[in-house]
Amino acid sequence: MRHLLPLSSPVRSRTKPSLADGPAVPGVADRLFIHYDRTAVFGLVLDIEGVPPSIDALREHLRHRTGPLAALHLLPHRASSGWQRVGRPLDLTVHVVQGPDDRSGRTRDETTDELIRKDLPHPPHPPWDMWLFTSQEHRSYRICFRIDHALCDGVGAAHYLAALLADQELPAPHLHRPARPTLAAASRFAHNYLRRPPRGRAWPDLSADYQGDARIAYVDVPDDRLLALARAWGVTVNDVYLTALARAMPVWHSREFPTSPFLGLTAAVPLSVRTSRTEGAPGNHVVSMDLALPRSQSDPRHCLEAVLKQTRRAARTGYRDTAHFFIERLLAPWLTHPNPRPRHALTATHLKLPSPWTVFGSSLTAAGLFCVPTGKMPCYVSLTRAAAIARLGVVHDRRTPGAARLPELWRNALSELESQADRLAGEPASRPGPSAPDTPDTLEPDTLK
Repeated sequence: MRHLLPLSSPVRSRTKPSLADGPAVPGVADRLFIHYDRTAVFGLVLDIEGVPPSIDALREHLRHRTGPLAALHLLPHRASSGWQRVGRPLDLTVHVVQGPDDRSGRTRDETTDELIRKDLPHPPHPPWDMWLFTSQEHRSYRICFRIDHALCDGVGAAHYLAALLADQELPAPHLHRPARPTLAAASRFAHNYLRRPPRGRAWPDLSADYQGDARIAYVDVPDDRLLALARAWGVTVNDVYLTALARAMPVWHSREFPTSPFLGLTAAVPLSVRTSRTEGAPGNHVVSMDLALPRSQSDPRHCLEAVLKQTRRAARTGYRDTAHFFIERLLAPWLTHPNPRPRHALTATHLKLPSPWTVFGSSLTAAGLFCVPTGKMPCYVSLTRAAAIARLGVVHDRRTPGAARLPELWRNALSELESQADRLAGEPASRPGPSAPDTPDTLEPDTLK
């Protein structure tokens, strides 16, 4: 396999953040988010079992931890397509807020939906906040961390939350080991970026403007269930997740548009390029891979093979590092313009949080990654694995009818995969080859945003 670069010419990376050194240089993805007409609100919801802290105790806890976290001290600056460092101390009464408890008559999910639609703090305050939702009836609470997507990706948000909240020091969710760009991956990258993938020609609702009433639909399944499925099929957890999503999408479409054929969909699957040098750096250290979802509700095995062919080719050829090189080194001047139109109608991302994770002595039990649509931002689907729970979440609004049912359809697709696992295990001739889930050499858990 021919390589495009010698080992002495690594893809550009940004070093670990230091407030004394000023902000790092924004990458292409950061500048794209800066130029959206509306801020892309991005973050994580953490569900924690135990007695909640008071809001004052939480603020005091954070006061000593925010200093070295560079993204929390930056303002996106549209005129320069860059970041500006805030020179004043953070006002934690602005950034750390007590949400309504269940005495308000609304469920925790309803108050979370209301929160994700709120504006982030305005200048001179950096655009991030943390909300504490408590319950009078139960020994549990929820923390919702929101930040401007121009400042942070999913791995970065998880790193920041662990640094802010965790009682113990935790490893980074995933650190990528760079590989040399290859000609095979360059060919795939050119194919992806020189053509415009179809945005669901029979599914115009996924390409409509955001209507302003975003909400999160989700379903929780045991993480062991996904791991068992991955072992049974000899694939990764990420392949299982994407295959179940590919099975669920045409079912969703057929119920909402019964007279319109499902013409297939190309999803953006984000891939992290954070390394040990950029572990906590601000910005989006990520590239995306095009994943063509099968057009028909074919046999689950055929669907898995269609997904697996693409994910393994990307892993084998070093696609993420090649794409990162071309985007940041060669295409950057042409990929940033005001209010860009996303290339895809669907983003499917995957994040696995380190564990055990405790906050004020209480255990993190589940988490969910979210991104609120903005303008023509695509439909956002995430799988977030924390502790023993895997949460499939869909951020949607009234432009996507029936989207609240997608998590349940995804879980049904898992059941289909389970029902055929034993039969397929007896057919080794065409069964997908073995792959160890949760190893850095696969696209899982690297498929992160």
